[in-house]
Amino acid sequence: MRECVSGIVIDSFLLLFSACSYFSPEVESVPDVDAELNRIIATNGIPSVAAAIVKGDTIIWQRYYGFADYENRTAAQSETIYELASVSKLVVVTAVMQLKERGLINLNADINTYLPFKVRNPHCPEYAITCLHLLTHTSGLAWPTDEDGIPGFYDYYPLDSAPPMGQWLPRYILTSGDHYRATVWKNSTPGTREQYSNIGAALLAYIVETVTGSDFATYCKRNIFEPLDMNNTSYAYSDLDMNKVARIYGDNYAAIGYYRQLHFPAHSLKSTVKDFAHFMAAYMNGGQHNSSRILSETTINEILTMHNPASGTCLLWDCDLGNWFGHSGGEPGVAARAEFQRDARIGIVIFSNKRNKLVYPGMKIHAVIRGEASKYLRK
Repeated sequence: MRECVSGIVIDSFLLLFSACSYFSPEVESVPDVDAELNRIIATNGIPSVAAAIVKGDTIIWQRYYGFADYENRTAAQSETIYELASVSKLVVVTAVMQLKERGLINLNADINTYLPFKVRNPHCPEYAITCLHLLTHTSGLAWPTDEDGIPGFYDYYPLDSAPPMGQWLPRYILTSGDHYRATVWKNSTPGTREQYSNIGAALLAYIVETVTGSDFATYCKRNIFEPLDMNNTSYAYSDLDMNKVARIYGDNYAAIGYYRQLHFPAHSLKSTVKDFAHFMAAYMNGGQHNSSRILSETTINEILTMHNPASGTCLLWDCDLGNWFGHSGGEPGVAARAEFQRDARIGIVIFSNKRNKLVYPGMKIHAVIRGEASKYLRK
């Protein structure tokens, strides 16, 4: 199914599936937030949830429920490092826009300007693909889903062992690639069809690598995480104290081994709620947290400009009614949500070490924490 909205064709199933669509999430006020969240977590077999509310530059509320390591009954705490899944994409756009500020990337230029191999949608090879298309999920690249039949794209690689992006991207997106399947490209002109794309986000990260000559994880560490005092944040397990990293779980508290997938910049960031609150504060405060600036206020405005009112899509960020901007993430062993209300400069971070929809807008855990945050909207 497809429908045309504001000149952009959108895959209808994305509007139903994604927590990114432009709507007003449920808010629930409860008399005892801790009791209610503990009840929800226990009832749904969730090992742990960590959450924080940040206003301006300050964390004004934080809670840690359950166990970072369920088998050993290690309690979740402020130093617990969680996987962020697709919330990681917010870092991808930050890196791209830093390079745009430095004049190293033009969002409207052909991405082949920055790549060592030529990328075109084989359905319409006469049209250039730009970074802006990738940032708005309108490049024509597929999500992809398992139904697209793209071999090995979602394979799990232990820890940091997935191959570099420069090795696997040509194999999947070029017609000459040994893993290429026609379904990786949609039959649409760049800029005309919105299709949420993990490959597209990874391609943006690879452009950061080719432009800077630096590994993407290293670039982010030096230019985003270190300036924001995000000392327990990295794309690489090797950078982290593994004693602090939450175990990840499937159903019935079954532990899952730590893994990375091919498209790691789009899904594999690891952070604490305390660290990621610094990142959210920088966006709320026009690109600056405390004395460290990572982007200009003009660039923040550009990132948060909505490109599709039907889906709420900005530049990899999403917008909900009420001027809330954020992103959700979910994959085996991981659930995450980060968002902020722009006018009041109130941000929310919610991480969990089991995949569950309850942390997403419109769902129970999110509604309770949004209800707690709403108390501060009026202050």
